Amino acid sequence: MDVKLNFRSSILDLSPYAVSGYDAGVKLNQNENPFDLPSDLKREIISEFYSMNWNRYPEVFSKKLSEKLSAIHGVYPESIIAANGSNELIYTVGISIIESGVEVLIPQPTFYFFEKIASILNGKIIKVFAKPDLEFDEDSILSEAKKINRGLVIIGSPNNPTGKSFSNNFVRTLLESTRAIVLLDEAYVEFSRNPSSIRLVNEYRNLIVLRTFSKAFSLAGLRIGYLAAHPDTAAEIMKVKIPFTVNRLSEFTALKLLEHKKLVDDRIEFLKTQRDWMTAELKKIKDVAVIPSDANFFLFATSREPKKMFNDLLERKSVLVRDVSNYPMLERFLRVNA
Repeated sequence: MDVKLNFRSSILDLSPYAVSGYDAGVKLNQNENPFDLPSDLKREIISEFYSMNWNRYPEVFSKKLSEKLSAIHGVYPESIIAANGSNELIYTVGISIIESGVEVLIPQPTFYFFEKIASILNGKIIKVFAKPDLEFDEDSILSEAKKINRGLVIIGSPNNPTGKSFSNNFVRTLLESTRAIVLLDEAYVEFSRNPSSIRLVNEYRNLIVLRTFSKAFSLAGLRIGYLAAHPDTAAEIMKVKIPFTVNRLSEFTALKLLEHKKLVDDRIEFLKTQRDWMTAELKKIKDVAVIPSDANFFLFATSREPKKMFNDLLERKSVLVRDVSNYPMLERFLRVNA
């Protein structure tokens, strides 16, 4: 018996997500925040968490966190949906919208997960490639988005792995130009020179904004993210949202960290400074090309073959970066985070 005959045909040629495990003195390959939470804050969180009932389910849909985030962002409480990381929400939004033949516009190159979920759900993927300097081809994106009668436009701002951002004006123009839902991934927006577009969900029912606590808030290990959408749009997404995915520790830690704005903001400013310093220093080196970035990471290329450069950095310097040469248009590039 061939057990594969029982599985969706759309997954048979896919591979599981994998990040190669390497021992390295300096780990700069996953766009993580290098700063853990301060020890005293961690002890405070664990002490309070210890007194909670672990045998009871958490809230079905994390009402406390939704209310806190809605107040911070100036949106309706019903607009916020928290989850076990924003990757869960990419799946949730995909399941809500994509089915066989539904058009999904994905500018390239970008986070591979977008295309993966669209493929699993048999969406019709439309790719718009960046310009040679890796800036977004905004005119082509708008042109293709206008043609979509029903579907999804997925954009990252700042975009992983290029670090490029859209302005609020462009996002607004896109929303007014298409009948499709626009899924805007703002995982790295805290590091951007452009402001968040999250408040636009109050005006536009076709906007969904993804946010995460993994990057700026140093909580990659606790897996917590959220989306914001107009209440009417959020209500549709909630119909397929898995319940109980935000555990008590993740929710409590996120709420605690939101009370320490200065700690988070100071670290963001430091990382932005480091990103700009690293970019400037690399530009001084002969035969090194650096792509300016709006995130906590950037792309660079050398005259050497990327895989060779990757191995040399790891073996000789114990520095782990990300080889992104398998992405479209990035055949020469590596990615490093600040």
